[in-house]
Amino acid sequence: MELAKEISSETEETCGTAQPSAETECAKKNRNYGKLTGKIIGTTFFYLFLAALCVLFLFPVVWMVMNSMKTAEEVDASINSFATFLPSKNIGVWFQSYGKMFTTYKYVPRSIFNSFLYCGIVILGILIINSLAGYALTRFRFPGHKVLVTIILLLLIVPVETSVVSTYMILNFFGLTKGEAGILGYLLPGFVSPMYIFMFRSYFMGIPKELEEAASIDGCGKLKTFFRVIMPCCAPVFATVAIFAFMGQWNEYVFAQLMFSLRKDLMPLQVYLQLINSWEPSDVSVTMAALTFSTIPIAIVYIFCQKYIVEGVAFSGLK
Repeated sequence: MELAKEISSETEETCGTAQPSAETECAKKNRNYGKLTGKIIGTTFFYLFLAALCVLFLFPVVWMVMNSMKTAEEVDASINSFATFLPSKNIGVWFQSYGKMFTTYKYVPRSIFNSFLYCGIVILGILIINSLAGYALTRFRFPGHKVLVTIILLLLIVPVETSVVSTYMILNFFGLTKGEAGILGYLLPGFVSPMYIFMFRSYFMGIPKELEEAASIDGCGKLKTFFRVIMPCCAPVFATVAIFAFMGQWNEYVFAQLMFSLRKDLMPLQVYLQLINSWEPSDVSVTMAALTFSTIPIAIVYIFCQKYIVEGVAFSGLK
C-alpha cells in the first residue's frame, strides 16, 4: 500500500509539472511566431516604401534618358501618354540626338574638357590645402586655435551662395575676372572648404600620435611625416573628399555663369547647357541628350564609389 501511494504521488507530481512545461513551450512558440510574422510584415512594408521612393525619384531621370533617344517630333507627340517613358520605336534614332549635339553646338567638346580640367585642378588643390589645414588643427596648438575651429564649424551653416557677390568683387579688384585670368579667379575660391577641413580634422583625430612620434625619431620633419606617414594611412578620407569635390565642382553653375557669361570657350558643361536649352529653335531631344550626357559622370561616381560616400557621411558626423 505504501509503495502504491508513493508511485501515485510521483505520477501526480510529474504530470503536474509536465503540463505547465508543455503550455510554456507552446506559448513561446506562439510568441516567436507572432514576432516573426510582425517582422516579415514590417520588412515588406519597408521595402515597398523604398520602392515607391525609388520610383518617385527615378522617373524624371528615366523620362530624360528616354526622350534623349527620340526625335523632337516624337517627344512632342508622346508627351501626354505613357509612351513618353519609352524610347523611340526606331532604333536608328536612339543616339541621333547625341550626334546632333556635338555637330550643332561646336563648343560642347570644349565645355566637357573644361569641366574635367576644372574638376581635376580643384580636387588637387582641395586635397592638399584642406588636408594640411585639418592636420594643423588636429596636431598643433597655437593662440586662437579653439576660436579658429569654432569659426570653421560656424561657416558650415553659411550657404555658399551668400558669398558669391563678395567673392566676385574681391576677384575683380585683383583683376581675376576677365579673359584667361578668369580661370584662376574661378578656381581659387574652390580650393578651401570648411566642410572638407572639418572632415579631414575629424579623421586625423583618430590617427594615433605614436605613428608621428616614431617618424620623428627616424628623422622625419612635420611635412615629411604628413606626406609619408599620415596620407597613406588616411586613404579613405582622401578618396571620400575627392569624390565629394568632384561632384560639387562638376555640378557648379552659379559662380561659373557669373565668371564665364561672355566666354563660350571657357564655359564648363553645366553653363554651356543653358545655351543649348535656350537655342532657337529649341530641340527638346538634343537638350535631353545634353542633360543625360552631363549626368553620366555623376552616375558613374555614385555607382562605383558608394562605399566611400557612405563612409564619408558616417565619419564626418561621428568622429
